[in-house]
Amino acid sequence: MKNELRGCNRHQLRTFTYLFCTIIIVAFSATIGSAQASETFESPQPMLLKVKDSPFALVVNSESWRGKLPRQTAETFQLGQQITIFVSNLDLLPGETGNAFRIFAVDEGGRRFRFQVENIVPVPKIAGVYALSFRIFDPNGYSGQPATDSDLVLTVSWRGILSNSGRLDLGNRIRQSANRSPLPPTASQSTNATNVLQFNGADRKRFMEQAAFGPSKALDNRLRRVGLRAWINEQFVTPYPTTPYPNFPPKPTDGVGSCGIYGTSPEVDLCHRNHYWNYNNAKWLFQEALYGDDQLRRRISWALHKIWVVSHANIGQQRGIQEYIEILDRNSFANYRTLMYEMTLSPAMGEYLDMVRSTKQNPNENYPRELLQLFTTGLYMLNQDGTLRLDGQGNRVPTYDQGKIDQFTKVFTGWTHCNNGNNPECANAVPAVPNMIDPMHLPSPNNHDQTVKALFDYPGAPNQIIAACSNCTTDDARRAYAVDSLNKTLDNIFSHPNVGPFVSKLMIQHLVTSDPSPAYVGRVAATFNDNGVGVRGDMKAVIRAILLDPEARGSAKTDPTYGKLREPVEHLTNVMRVWNVKAGTSTRNGPATPPASCNGQSDGVFEYLSKDQGQDVWMPSSVFSYFSPDYVVPGTDVLGPEFALANTGSSFVRNSHVYHLMYSYWFELPTAAEPYPGSPCGTSLDLSEAESWAVADPTSNMLIEGVNRKMMHSMMSEAMKTKLRTAIDFDFQPRDKALQVVFLVATSSQYQIQR
Repeated sequence: MKNELRGCNRHQLRTFTYLFCTIIIVAFSATIGSAQASETFESPQPMLLKVKDSPFALVVNSESWRGKLPRQTAETFQLGQQITIFVSNLDLLPGETGNAFRIFAVDEGGRRFRFQVENIVPVPKIAGVYALSFRIFDPNGYSGQPATDSDLVLTVSWRGILSNSGRLDLGNRIRQSANRSPLPPTASQSTNATNVLQFNGADRKRFMEQAAFGPSKALDNRLRRVGLRAWINEQFVTPYPTTPYPNFPPKPTDGVGSCGIYGTSPEVDLCHRNHYWNYNNAKWLFQEALYGDDQLRRRISWALHKIWVVSHANIGQQRGIQEYIEILDRNSFANYRTLMYEMTLSPAMGEYLDMVRSTKQNPNENYPRELLQLFTTGLYMLNQDGTLRLDGQGNRVPTYDQGKIDQFTKVFTGWTHCNNGNNPECANAVPAVPNMIDPMHLPSPNNHDQTVKALFDYPGAPNQIIAACSNCTTDDARRAYAVDSLNKTLDNIFSHPNVGPFVSKLMIQHLVTSDPSPAYVGRVAATFNDNGVGVRGDMKAVIRAILLDPEARGSAKTDPTYGKLREPVEHLTNVMRVWNVKAGTSTRNGPATPPASCNGQSDGVFEYLSKDQGQDVWMPSSVFSYFSPDYVVPGTDVLGPEFALANTGSSFVRNSHVYHLMYSYWFELPTAAEPYPGSPCGTSLDLSEAESWAVADPTSNMLIEGVNRKMMHSMMSEAMKTKLRTAIDFDFQPRDKALQVVFLVATSSQYQIQR
């Protein structure tokens, strides 16, 4: 190439270079465009049919409807009556039925209600129009019931997208003209807005909040290049962890004897911090969340931690919690049945839920009870879409009773720490130190209950009865019986019909939305039950189903109940990743330079920040995790687990911590008095891009729209934009404007809901 170019003049070189670069750019753009074009995740906006030139929805009494699209709405409706409305502009999946829809209503008093769709059928001979039937009754009745003799304003929600609104006459006031024809089916009114959102990569940014710990420029570029599906597959084979596990050896439970009395010297304090506190595990998590290449595994592992709960408060060993984390990590993309087995024999779980102390002479039901209630089946029988199965009287059907717990308890007796150094299974056994690394075993197999065990007896259940041991005359025979009983029991639980919908709904809640539609749960549960080739519990298939489902994907979600409150950890990481977090300087003690060993990265010392907001990393307050998955937002019927942490105090603390992030207050260089500071690298957000917007446009519109696009998927309300303009309508320097806008957005209610 060099020899060929020697004969070119400058003009020819410039022309050649231009053409060469153009070819490369066009080819690169075509590659990106191809990746994006191959993935179409947008769902249309449902359209509620209305009486022509009227605000009233087209409605009929379900009992009198004969299958034709009515020409008018000529009657009023009563509380409790079943009615039918008509919706168009849908693109239903095979098998998608009424449980994919929700009906919202607001009465004249401003009270809000959510009605349950009971049926959906296509309207004969009119393509694309569906009839939705529901009862005018709020089954939960948090606001009572709608006021009679009034209007209701109805909207239909489908896949997190709201339809247009239509009024319903409830009572005795006919307001419609008797001779008006219904509106024909129309295309979505949000098409242009959706195209703009797609151009801005809105759904890509949403995906990075669901599948990772927040957006980053590098991740965004990768998703643009390969697409969401390919990135998920890449993550399945990405090495982990990016940041090495802390890996401090276990120590005796007596910290004073091992390290010395805390507070007597920096070395003693460091010993306590490294071996007995959750400092290093929390720091490691934040480093992984901020900079790790294994983002999807880390996000799934974090979600599983909130299901299979173990707390450092009860373990007190860095290495014990680390081993528990490693079980979560290696099973995030494995099979749920394997996770059940490894977690059952986890020494941390055994310590936390007392299985290490459970013997046939003194059985402890903590682990079997929580294994069923919280980790696998739940308390009540479920339909495959996650809704409660009810008996003939409308009552919930318990999954099990105390007698069944007693039977399961027998299986988990006799297992304890692997402390016998002569046993090859106990490779990490150290004298006088509880073995928090190797799986639990049966040092005295006679402590295992060898009597008959009656397990779940649902249709098709494997191992409904485990017979009593008939040849338990030696330790080896007793040990083999206990291991076989354990595996048969886990198979019996794993195959229970509740496990698919129960686990699927929990995972959806932690990744995408707190109150998913039953249809969404049902689709994911079907994948849990069968990944397409007959395998049950395939986590890779479940993850794909959750993240690529039409209820998860799409540029804009307008359903007011859609999404989830960003829990403290994820709120911190989302803000930091989107603004390219790095090592920083402090205004508290004057400017300082981070040590070269930091490599320009924050050290992740944020555990106390999330702790102040009620989420102490790796130290949940109970086996129900940091918040209960069944928590309902007060005054509503909306599931919102993370709202259990939201109160006046935690909101104030959250705002305060974001403020300090903006101004980089955390930075502690080693000193003679404190050679082991908590945060030797500090933290700083890179707001240079926001500052450049403020410089380029004195009106601040570019700044506000840039932050809107970067942090809020271009969904910021006009009212919020107006308030931001007012907040910076002063003689601010560009950097001060950038700081103010980012701070106000990061602490706003609109941003704090991950939509």
